[in-house]
Amino acid sequence: MFCPKCGEEYSWDVMVCPTCDVDTVDKLPGPEPTPDVDLVRVFTTGDPALIAFAKSLLDGDDIEYFVRGEDLQNLFGPAAGGPAEFWVREDDAVRASELLAELTTSLPSDLS
Repeated sequence: MFCPKCGEEYSWDVMVCPTCDVDTVDKLPGPEPTPDVDLVRVFTTGDPALIAFAKSLLDGDDIEYFVRGEDLQNLFGPAAGGPAEFWVREDDAVRASELLAELTTSLPSDLS
């Protein structure tokens, strides 16, 4: 248990912080969300196999991403209205671009 005021950690049975006299919580709140983050498009493809592989690469590197147009790809295929676009935070754009650049230059043998 944690005190939300002073941040002190206590055993599971402490319900009130003895220093601050406030109710303890299971975990302290994380950082405030940043809804106004700048996003950068780093990859575009209409190939479902490359979409899955790109997700795997970004997940493996703990890069958060947003795929725009993927649902159309799943429903109607590549001709449905354009390719799927991968968008990442501006801070992650260089690393994501490096990872995904490999998809167009050297596909694994089972994807080519």
